[in-house]
Amino acid sequence: MKKALSFVIIAAICGVAFHYYHLDSSWMADASSDDNGPIADMDQPLPHVVLASVENGWVDSSAFKGKVVLITFWTTWCPGCVDEVPALIRLQQEFGAKGFTVVAIAVDDQGEESVETFVKRKSFPVDGASVAINYPVFLGSDEIARPLGYEGGLPAGVLVNRDGEEVKIIRGTVSETALAKAIRRLL
Repeated sequence: MKKALSFVIIAAICGVAFHYYHLDSSWMADASSDDNGPIADMDQPLPHVVLASVENGWVDSSAFKGKVVLITFWTTWCPGCVDEVPALIRLQQEFGAKGFTVVAIAVDDQGEESVETFVKRKSFPVDGASVAINYPVFLGSDEIARPLGYEGGLPAGVLVNRDGEEVKIIRGTVSETALAKAIRRLL
């Protein structure tokens, strides 16, 4: 009897808590749904940052002015981040010659070595071939990523137009089709 009463009390507390504190799971939606899913409008200039490349170079964010840029925030241990790499490779292949680039910023707490090893040694299945990452990868942190639009949660991204304005924020997994559509509109 005490166990049943305890269960009923705990269930009631959970029900009340759920009623008053809804969890926001919108970041898990797929962008292919009728609403824009995890792709939302934003309007802010791309902040000036200097990023360290996994190839031991430094790049200023102003180097991307005049291009449409998909900044993707990722980690080596995030399954969704790793799963979207083949799509990012295909987008880079399809739109790269038209003034587009993917820019990956690793917010990986595993360290520089794990990111560098991942980028240099990992291949991904793309159209029947095993392909390496074909876009620039930079080392970052929350402190570098937040001014660029990163709000936490992975995978995540920001789409930047040719004028250097952040115009879309992407939270969660997004279909390649939805990303390609958003990129085409900016090209």
